[in-house]
Amino acid sequence: MKRLLGRTALVTGGTSGIGAAVGAALAREGAAVIATGRRGAAGPLRPVAPGEIIDAHLDVTDETEVVARLAEVPQLDVLVCAAGIGTFASILRAKVADLRAVLEVDVVGTFLCAREALRRMAEQQRGHIVIIGSISAQRPFVDCGTYTAAKAGQHGLAKVLAEEARPYNVRVTLVVPGATDTAIWDDRPGFDRDRMMHADDIGGIVASIVARSRISVEEVTVMPPAGAL
Repeated sequence: MKRLLGRTALVTGGTSGIGAAVGAALAREGAAVIATGRRGAAGPLRPVAPGEIIDAHLDVTDETEVVARLAEVPQLDVLVCAAGIGTFASILRAKVADLRAVLEVDVVGTFLCAREALRRMAEQQRGHIVIIGSISAQRPFVDCGTYTAAKAGQHGLAKVLAEEARPYNVRVTLVVPGATDTAIWDDRPGFDRDRMMHADDIGGIVASIVARSRISVEEVTVMPPAGAL
């Protein structure tokens, strides 16, 4: 039985990594999925069938585009904020421009998309917003000052969002993954990627949480069996 038939999901950062895996898992459950990203297709959205995934352009840091794109979705039941970038260097060597870039995508982008989704969902008195965070918001790792600052801000935003969404029957889930084998590690040698989780692992967990409409999972931490790497 496909538990998400009749629902439409928009996934930011949905063209690669964890976002793509989440979109695929939601589609397997029958959802119509709009996978967005900077590499997505420009132009108006076309209709999406149950279980189908289409890609669409979305720069989550562009307020005008975010407002227009989310308003264009005929029905919005699920938003997954998976768009994110990271820069990695010691605080001694980190650049302010890198910090600002990460904050723009991970915090401002999440804020804009979640705000517009909540406006839609508050009117219909239902919906689910999922935010993909990071264990770096909870544990200190060297060379992660800019990324940790952004993910900690995103974490706090998700907590406030959950409280403000509750009166509208809108669920908010913060997913906190540990090391997951995605392209973010491509320029970071020295890590054993075979010991990391796969993006599909996170996708399956998100789909399972979204499909269980009678419960609200407000935060879930998912780690590799080996723990923090």
